[in-house]
Amino acid sequence: MKKQLFTTAILTTLMLAGPVLAADSVTTKSESTYTPSSNGGYESKDTVEHTDANGTTTSRKAEEKVDVDSKGNKETKVDIKSTTDPKGLMNKSTTEIENTAVEKNGKTEYTHKKTVDGDVVEKTDQEKQVK
Repeated sequence: MKKQLFTTAILTTLMLAGPVLAADSVTTKSESTYTPSSNGGYESKDTVEHTDANGTTTSRKAEEKVDVDSKGNKETKVDIKSTTDPKGLMNKSTTEIENTAVEKNGKTEYTHKKTVDGDVVEKTDQEKQVK
């Protein structure tokens, strides 16, 4: 009888502690920087890395740079890199996005490029007149 109670107590403890122990394996790290420039532009960087209880690591790095010249023309570049790496071998996936917008002399030139695992899946070049 004592042996059965002891076994029941141990199993109950493990069942209650299991989710708590699994939650300890979840990690998240983030870092952000913002640096203004004297011409009205700025540079910012954001990095986030998350590992879930299954061991899948997801990371995202975003960089934005805005430059303004003496005539008020502006160039904005945004680069984003996202990676998902499930636990195991040879199953990592990476997506990269590059966006650039140049506002100059009343016109805006916009370029966009999205790459998934090394293959370009989207590419856009546009020019628009600002009214």
